[in-house]
Amino acid sequence: MILVDTTPLVALCDPRDALHRRALADLDRIGRRALFACASVLTEACFLLEHRSQRERLQRLLASLPIRALTADDEDVVWSRVFVWLNKYADHDPDWTDGYLAVACSIERRAKIWSYDREFRTIWRREDGSKIPLAVK
Repeated sequence: MILVDTTPLVALCDPRDALHRRALADLDRIGRRALFACASVLTEACFLLEHRSQRERLQRLLASLPIRALTADDEDVVWSRVFVWLNKYADHDPDWTDGYLAVACSIERRAKIWSYDREFRTIWRREDGSKIPLAVK
């Protein structure tokens, strides 16, 4: 199970993005493993992909890859846990998506995160303080 962050989705949808080629190569390495994206990842991606053609690419990408919606059985509890996580890392200015992915990775211990954000390698941790496993290095 791989939780997809915003940066790979944007890179895959925008050929001018500096990470575009890397994202394509990483997608090949990931293969057909189950991919999941939460609503806040799509919100950020749509904000960053401001042109219609880019959003259409995102829509086609979501339809062609095995990316499914990441949802929690009890979303209210997850939200509460995300706020606790955000407060813990407040000095580093995390956003909601960072917190949501960290908490989701805490809940689903087999999950790995596909992100190019350096904070997932250096700062962010699961709720118990353990490292967040990454899908790509």
